[in-house]
Amino acid sequence: MRSFCVLTACQSMGLLLASPALAQAAAPLETELEVEAVTLITPVSDTDATSDSETILGEISLDGQAEKVLESGLRLRARGVLRVQRDIPSRPGGIGGFGDEPMGATGAFSGLSASPAIESSDLRARLETAYLQIDGGYGEVRVGKDSGVANRFHEGSKSVLSHGRLDSALLDPTGLSTVQTRHNLTGPSAKISYASPRLIGIRAGASFTPTADADGLDRRPAASAGGFAPEVENALELALNASRRFRESGWRVDAGLAWSSADVSSNALTPLYGSVETWSAGTRIEKDDWTFGTSWLSSDNGLSDGDYSAWSAGVHTDLYSTEFSAEYGESTDDNVGLESQGWRIGAARRFLPETRLAVAYMNDEVESPLLQQRSQGIVVEITLSQKIVQLTGN
Repeated sequence: MRSFCVLTACQSMGLLLASPALAQAAAPLETELEVEAVTLITPVSDTDATSDSETILGEISLDGQAEKVLESGLRLRARGVLRVQRDIPSRPGGIGGFGDEPMGATGAFSGLSASPAIESSDLRARLETAYLQIDGGYGEVRVGKDSGVANRFHEGSKSVLSHGRLDSALLDPTGLSTVQTRHNLTGPSAKISYASPRLIGIRAGASFTPTADADGLDRRPAASAGGFAPEVENALELALNASRRFRESGWRVDAGLAWSSADVSSNALTPLYGSVETWSAGTRIEKDDWTFGTSWLSSDNGLSDGDYSAWSAGVHTDLYSTEFSAEYGESTDDNVGLESQGWRIGAARRFLPETRLAVAYMNDEVESPLLQQRSQGIVVEITLSQKIVQLTGN
């Protein structure tokens, strides 16, 4: 078992309190509360899969945060996000079974196994985010339920679909979306994170998660579709993010690089896991109204012969007040013997500041030793958002 020397929250905050921020008048406390509702409709589809596709999926989220700047220049922030989601029952939190082995091992990163597909509750509610943050001249520290820096520093393609996107989909009407390059090993498990200020365009960060046991809507690191579930502990994430704008040419380039490692065990009589190590990289290039992005991820899945890898790429543009995007990606999971590919092409338009409509054509294909599965069709994503509270006071 490995151990890490990590600053406590109080020690980290003490460093920030010694920041060289200039004294200034204290700012008032600012409080915001926003509600967002996303509905994903698949009116037309052609599916050849073991489980039925879902015609209507959706999510409602309540996002609240309070922020205050002290006289010393320190910025204090508290944030919480409550989400209620209806997703496909066979892939709760992204885990999934694509085989017939009752005692199949689940990939510590991918969440996929060779066990049979399951059917769980399609309606789930979770407090996905609940953290305290302090910003100072030496960077920021977050403590609580939150994504790690490997996920926060991600760069990649831009899609007109926020929830039904190809890469790391939040809502999956077919259950066949397995491309994930977002480096989200620990999900919304309780952790401590540090992110440096951006110097010459580069920002560094680190996160430590003692136990990755969150039962999240998009990530369930301690769950399985069947068989043996991984127990992830002592997860360390390191990440870099670089951003550079070339003013004369108008180009902007953003890039992210991340690494993570954690101890993995299970309740199996014989050891199945050791440690899980994951690498990821991505970039986004912008010029005028055009954006190109690509990302890659590779993980040993915590298994001796069960590597998972994925990549995706896409292009996005704004024309005539309308967004257009096309994206393509592939993934392989050696633990399951799974190969998949998928693509999305669509358009989106904001009719009111609070209303956005996206329409896309989607295609997902999955091949495993047992069978081939395929689904294609039209997907409509409707997003309604409203800021319901905005207060300023002492």
